[in-house]
Amino acid sequence: MNQFVKLRKTFFKNNSAYDFTPVLIKNVMSVENQLKIIEENFLSRFDNINEINKGNELDESKLKELLSYLGENPYTDRFTIDTILKEYSAYPKEKIESLIGKELENTDNNKDKIYHLLDLNLEINSDILSLDSTVGMIEKYKDDFDIITLLFESLKQFNLKASKEYLYNQIKIDYPTTIKIQILALLDHFYSIDNLDLTLIRDEIRVKGSLIFVNDYIKFLKGKHQREKNGVVILQSMFYGDFEDSGKGNNGGLAILLKILGSEVSFDERIDRVITITISDVSEKPFMVNYQDNHLFVRLPAYLNRAVRDPFLKRELFTKRYIKNYLEKLDTQPDLFHVRYLDNASVAVAKLSKELNKKLVLTLAPDPHRNMIDEEGVLKKFSFDEIQILANKIAIGDNLIFESDKVLGIGAGKVNKELHLYFPQFTHYNIKDKVKMIAEGIKTDEDMFKDKEDVDVCNLSELIGIHPSFCDKPIILNVGRLAKIKGQVNLFKAWSNSKLNKNYNLLIIGGDLENPNKDEKEIIDFFNQEIKDRPELKDKFYHKGALHNDKIKLIEKSIKKKTFDFPHIYLASSIKEEFGIAILEAMSRGFLIIAPIKGGVKSYIRNRENGFLIDTSSSKTIARATEKILYNSDISTKEFREIQKLGKGTIEKEFSIDKIAKTFTDTYLSVLGDKENEV
Repeated sequence: MNQFVKLRKTFFKNNSAYDFTPVLIKNVMSVENQLKIIEENFLSRFDNINEINKGNELDESKLKELLSYLGENPYTDRFTIDTILKEYSAYPKEKIESLIGKELENTDNNKDKIYHLLDLNLEINSDILSLDSTVGMIEKYKDDFDIITLLFESLKQFNLKASKEYLYNQIKIDYPTTIKIQILALLDHFYSIDNLDLTLIRDEIRVKGSLIFVNDYIKFLKGKHQREKNGVVILQSMFYGDFEDSGKGNNGGLAILLKILGSEVSFDERIDRVITITISDVSEKPFMVNYQDNHLFVRLPAYLNRAVRDPFLKRELFTKRYIKNYLEKLDTQPDLFHVRYLDNASVAVAKLSKELNKKLVLTLAPDPHRNMIDEEGVLKKFSFDEIQILANKIAIGDNLIFESDKVLGIGAGKVNKELHLYFPQFTHYNIKDKVKMIAEGIKTDEDMFKDKEDVDVCNLSELIGIHPSFCDKPIILNVGRLAKIKGQVNLFKAWSNSKLNKNYNLLIIGGDLENPNKDEKEIIDFFNQEIKDRPELKDKFYHKGALHNDKIKLIEKSIKKKTFDFPHIYLASSIKEEFGIAILEAMSRGFLIIAPIKGGVKSYIRNRENGFLIDTSSSKTIARATEKILYNSDISTKEFREIQKLGKGTIEKEFSIDKIAKTFTDTYLSVLGDKENEV
């Protein structure tokens, strides 16, 4: 029996308001039969906050108690702030302001507490800080960039008009460029962009390669991209990645999907505009790009501490307000918001949608739910830090289900059952009607490659610099960001330590080779060391950094032009894959697909019919399953080719982006009340 599922079913059968988080933590940590003092304190705090949260009113003693908790733990901080904001409107504002002011006066060394008090102050719109006191705090906390952003935000929100000279001097300080952009917006707010020394600003803000971004941001402040609304406006959030950086860092297939989906949805005459937003550092790319006339991609330059494991946790409300301020400057208000992750960035967008009284759509996946148990169905052992992160994601999912006007599951049949398994509230709280299963898709139109049809057979030498001899064998291909969860190390081990390397060459595409993150560097170093230790594999393996999606398609077309008795394989080595845009792309090119059995791929791959599903949890399971498919089964070359053909047909029939986009558009319009488009 799946202990996690059992725990969820029991909880939602007997509880309606009580939060699942402490229940989960108590059950997971009791695996060791002993809670440490820090864990007991966390749970005690959580219980206290929750009891206040369930109360009917927030009196002075309870408010003081909640304020005293701030700065102790990032997860209880978030819950504490939410509890205060839920109840504060029934409490005299002047008393709240007085209590926050006293806490600010009496708090000095706990910068996390200072941050949350300022955050709370902005949320309740309490102008307890004067211009002088705010300027004094800017000087005092100039090295804490989280606090600094809130203080600059306070200047704007409470109309504390600092002098132009003061703000010019602030923009000269060695702040992160995103904060300098925030100061530029502040200068525009008080003095208008047309009355500023733009030469000075460009010189002070500009870092290597950022002039394009800075100039585009200045054009935005001057009104670029503003226009009269004529139809439905949809905002979809991404937050992890960039349309132009797929395969680098945390940037996976979602960027490809949202780029093509947003553009296709925007073609509908009923849609005025699709806005896709991500949080970005300032780079050589533009601030905003129109990928179609009606699809706008926005790189919001909001400061985030990237060194923190969960940067949006602390910055949830700041992110909400930052997006709101951007939309106000753009002079538009979306009718519908679509979020796709169980994280605090999605919560920020969800809160904004409700604050603006707009509709919210959630794409929901049972992640991390399906990874909470071991092979025997027993709850895994997690460290306290790990379980806090996982419990937060699970709690966010539970809350967003209720906040959303429509819940979309990725896939169909089997995934639908899995969602109902991990989210028993679908049944217990009778919200099944707002759940809809929907596929994701890819662009299958071949017209974009007509001028490339004469590409040489397996011309990888011209495309990415691989020696022509690499094409003398069939190829195992893997495309995607380099990350432990994507399993490229397991794939390499499976290939290098088995019969596979005798018959196949291995090509892995993905990762940022110039500025790798920690995961990317570890994996790149692993590849290099393995090839150094085993030189006989050197000419059989090639790792190429992330490439534009169009180039990957050309590489796949080129590989497929040369045939062998064994099929070319696309092997998705992820421990689990929610859907797999890269898998769909390779499938549409006619590769034999071998993909994870765990996740959403099973919604469209039918084993031995149009591909294969295997256990990808380790290098041994990958090698064993792949060898069995190729060498130890009764599958002939003819049958492999039929499976590949059926796989390609599956994409053309079910996952063409124009069909998928119509389904999304009709779903959006039905949520907005268009009965003709109810789906």
